[in-house]
Amino acid sequence: MAAPVHPYSDYGIALQTLRSARNWLGILLFICVLLQVVGFLLMRFTRQPFVASRPVIRAPLTHRVRPQPFSATTVSGQSRATAGGTGVNSLDDLNTASARQFRISRWTVQTKAGRELNLRSQWETTYYLTVPVTQLLGLLAAASQAILIFLTLIMILVAQAPGVAHLTRSLNWAVILLFMVLPWQYFFHGFPIPGVLYSWHELLHTMGLVYLLPPGRGIPFVPRLLIVARYVGWPMLAMVVMLVTAERFRAGTRLAIGHPLQSMMSSGAIATGAMRPNTGVTGSPGVGPQSPSTPPRSGLKL
Repeated sequence: MAAPVHPYSDYGIALQTLRSARNWLGILLFICVLLQVVGFLLMRFTRQPFVASRPVIRAPLTHRVRPQPFSATTVSGQSRATAGGTGVNSLDDLNTASARQFRISRWTVQTKAGRELNLRSQWETTYYLTVPVTQLLGLLAAASQAILIFLTLIMILVAQAPGVAHLTRSLNWAVILLFMVLPWQYFFHGFPIPGVLYSWHELLHTMGLVYLLPPGRGIPFVPRLLIVARYVGWPMLAMVVMLVTAERFRAGTRLAIGHPLQSMMSSGAIATGAMRPNTGVTGSPGVGPQSPSTPPRSGLKL
């Protein structure tokens, strides 16, 4: 039977390092998927991201500002520029106003789809920055987790430690999770099964299907159910796969990395077995096993 490696040996320290790294990657992937689920729920079932809590199309802008020529005059020896109805007395004031307007809006992002959905600029900027980060980090975490589990399995095989069966199951689940996280909709256009992690433009397109259709032409119940399954059910299934992968990995590394006392007891038992003298059936030392004795023959012949 394979014996676990000593925790303070080279193999033990390496396995502990791989276990810690995989645990952090699993936590990172879990947080990324959870953030995306919460983001969809806030966008779909609440009214906080929308201006005046109304996810409707904004009325188009009908007022247009017509450019008017500036007229330069000299007042008390100073050059002044005025524009009809603009309230700007000089070109310096105009530049200052433009810079102030840019300073206010330079930290916000607003797209055409966001304006049609009546999204708040702060919410749209947060989603615009957060969703791609969670998508990238989740994909990197899933791929790195599968690689680390494979390295752990190879190291356990080289060290001839127990836990190979659990690590093999964990690797299988990690590969399945990686295929679930990969954005197949980007690689193959029209692929029926998308990746678990969505993009910001994909979420905007889905919200447009939900809110921006004309009255009386809303999507039926089955497509609505499929939307919830794609943005909530599919990630929840991925979370279950994450937990199974983590549990199999924990069980395998726990068997492979033994306690220091366990390693000492196993080595002591091996040494005791090597030093024990050979005993026979009768228990006397130095005497090997004896064959069944036959009854003694008498010297008289009939």
